[in-house]
Amino acid sequence: MNRKRLILLAIVVVLAICISIAFHYWNKAQQEKEAADRDLRNKYGYTAGSLHLDVDTSEYEQTGDFHDIELTPTDLTYDLLQRWESITEVIPTIDYPKEAVEKEDWLKVFSTLADNRFEAMDVSKEITKGNEEATTDSMAILDYLYKGIVYNDYFREFLEDNGIEGPDQRD
Repeated sequence: MNRKRLILLAIVVVLAICISIAFHYWNKAQQEKEAADRDLRNKYGYTAGSLHLDVDTSEYEQTGDFHDIELTPTDLTYDLLQRWESITEVIPTIDYPKEAVEKEDWLKVFSTLADNRFEAMDVSKEITKGNEEATTDSMAILDYLYKGIVYNDYFREFLEDNGIEGPDQRD
């Protein structure tokens, strides 16, 4: 009788270990899925914020499928895209994702914008260099793309000389 109990106890221990291992891997997979979902949700948020897109999550809330999140361009989006395209016509080292814009693949558009960040900063420094005493503005192009704002006179002159912006009307 003792032997049967010992075998039964061994079976219970083995089953408990197997269940624990299975639960561990299931839990780990759930955590990885939640992290991936969080990353994707953040990417949608960054994309919408950076490109001034409206976000509709009503269908996503029912399905839980990120493909059901609708990103819709606004007037600010189209203004940003127009400025971006104009800049790339005179600065070919900055990429413009024409095909992704046409397809309204906003995640790809945002990715291209993010990939251009350092190039835009380098070119901004060159454009805003001016004389030796002037401070360069590494954010000139990015400020212009995102907000349409020009803080630097050298950059304004660059935009005017290249026909991107009309003459400054400030006095």
